Amino acid sequence: MSAKSESAWQPAKTDKSERLLQLTCALLFAERGLTKAELFRSIPAYVEAVNSGTVEESLNRMFERDKTDLRATGIQIYTPNPAAEAEEICYVIADDTFIWPSHIDLSAKQLQLLTLAAQVWSQASLQSDASQALVRLKALGVEQAADDLIGFAPRINTHEPSFLPLTTAIENRTEVTFSYRKANGEVSKRQVQPWSLHNVDGQWLLQCFDVKQKQPRNFVLKRIVSKVQILRDGDLEVNFEAPSNELLETTTKELMDHIKGQVCELKVKRDSGAWFHFHLDDSSNSKDGQISFNFMDLELIAEELRDFGSDVTVIRPKELAEAVKAGFQKVVADHA
Repeated sequence: MSAKSESAWQPAKTDKSERLLQLTCALLFAERGLTKAELFRSIPAYVEAVNSGTVEESLNRMFERDKTDLRATGIQIYTPNPAAEAEEICYVIADDTFIWPSHIDLSAKQLQLLTLAAQVWSQASLQSDASQALVRLKALGVEQAADDLIGFAPRINTHEPSFLPLTTAIENRTEVTFSYRKANGEVSKRQVQPWSLHNVDGQWLLQCFDVKQKQPRNFVLKRIVSKVQILRDGDLEVNFEAPSNELLETTTKELMDHIKGQVCELKVKRDSGAWFHFHLDDSSNSKDGQISFNFMDLELIAEELRDFGSDVTVIRPKELAEAVKAGFQKVVADHA
């Protein structure tokens, strides 16, 4: 037989994406985790940066940006030993955290294409640079967590328990009921015809027709506080006719118009966790630490901002600043 007639499929290589792949492979490879020094000595992209004269501060900032980018794709990196000396702190990829990235919505056809791409990826070899990083780790005496990293593939995941039953109901066009908690804490029973699921600003959203309200509605899965129950008429499931494409497009447009009208402006502390969370280090307009963006739900963005404490100051809208403050006051009152 002749030599291999065609090369194995490999993902297109770009500097940043390849560096992130190298970092992911290295952390998956190392059972105990890796220190920054070990990463900087083993990952070709970091080694090249050091050899080209990049100072330690800039290298550290590159590493922080890479961690933020990986977290944005659902790959959660954490430190199991945060109290250790700085040079001994190890970084580990959390188990079962390859989840769907924020701000991305898929149609049924796109989901099928993604599934196909994942199958192709599972048969592909690692890029040579990523393989080189693993060889260097072996040379450093790092213990290997798995015999083979070829074939770690993306998968869609969500921590919302209502996701799968709603997906089934959408596919089967069956009406469902569930309990829903509004932002003010009020809980009510909902009966809906589920149309589609969307991911908006990292939150899964159900687009549906509210049978009792007799109008299209959007519900955040995070606020569904009961099991999703299939509605039945005796032993038979209650089905509904699929909505028209025109109705779906109109409902989606109304949601997008709502988001466009919700503008948030923040002042962010430089080099804080919030700074990297909002990718200010990659923005040409971030010198003053100010950022503005659109958001879907005031209470949800307030909850997100409270995670950053004093590193973030809300400039506008006033209602958002008050919501953030009210959340802190509730925490204090609950623990008084």
